[in-house]
Amino acid sequence: MMRHVDLRRAAVFHAVAAAGGIAAASPRLGKSPPAVHHDLKAFEREMGRPLFERVGRHLRLNPAGQALFESVGRALDEVERTRERLSRADPALRPLRLAVVSAFGRYRLAPRLYAGLPADRPIELTFGSHEAVLAAVAGGAVDLGVTYRPVTAAPVQSAPIAREELVLAASLGMAVPEDLEALSRTAFATYDEYEFVFGHWFETVFAAQPDSLRRMDHAGEIEEAMESCAAGRGAIIAPLDLVRAAAWRGRVRIVRPAGRPPCFNALHLLGLGAALGSTDADVIRSLLAENGLTDNGEGEEP
Repeated sequence: MMRHVDLRRAAVFHAVAAAGGIAAASPRLGKSPPAVHHDLKAFEREMGRPLFERVGRHLRLNPAGQALFESVGRALDEVERTRERLSRADPALRPLRLAVVSAFGRYRLAPRLYAGLPADRPIELTFGSHEAVLAAVAGGAVDLGVTYRPVTAAPVQSAPIAREELVLAASLGMAVPEDLEALSRTAFATYDEYEFVFGHWFETVFAAQPDSLRRMDHAGEIEEAMESCAAGRGAIIAPLDLVRAAAWRGRVRIVRPAGRPPCFNALHLLGLGAALGSTDADVIRSLLAENGLTDNGEGEEP
């Protein structure tokens, strides 16, 4: 059976800890000392352990109490921020909580969100790997997620929402072959989760994978891998929107193997339960559609 913490008693615990004692906390809580004592003991029973030690006439948190004090404080702060926001704004203007894979989020979706949503609509936007986005959605840390892989693990649902082109890119001065065998001997700059992107590109463009891949530099974030590419240290396979970003304009070029098809990858919207049918989900779909981003197209080289 799922247990729920009594937020009222948690607030009493936090007030006593902050004040250093029951008598000092009572006026702040508007409760008598016996009532505060009763709530505090009930909260300790609920937690299954003592949370204070007595030092003279004062109460001091023990290690378990200190850890809980910090967690309760964060929760109460969030409740207060929400209360203040609701007191001065339409309840519909709650934050849009969204987790997105890095390249698509930074270079395609985020600019449209900030420009397209009302100025008084808060946005809580985080970037991460596919696994991080999935975990954030499954754990309720965000309301919706966008990632480059479909999800079939209940209770998370997914649906295609956009697509992006994946391209081979290199610095202006780097010679890059256009056949599979020679590419296996070419130096590449890679990044976390590059296996999916590289594998999908090779399978789509050449209908095969290279016998090996020569990794020159590896970075956790794709932006750092792009810097390696721009410095001429290795080619890269990355989303077209990222390659076209201002930071690398005039520093990298797109290499399209002659006679080979372009490579596209679908982006998927993730949510729990009915989240994919929510107003927020419709807003994201609308912003992408209005800006012609539901189908990226082949595009032109920068």
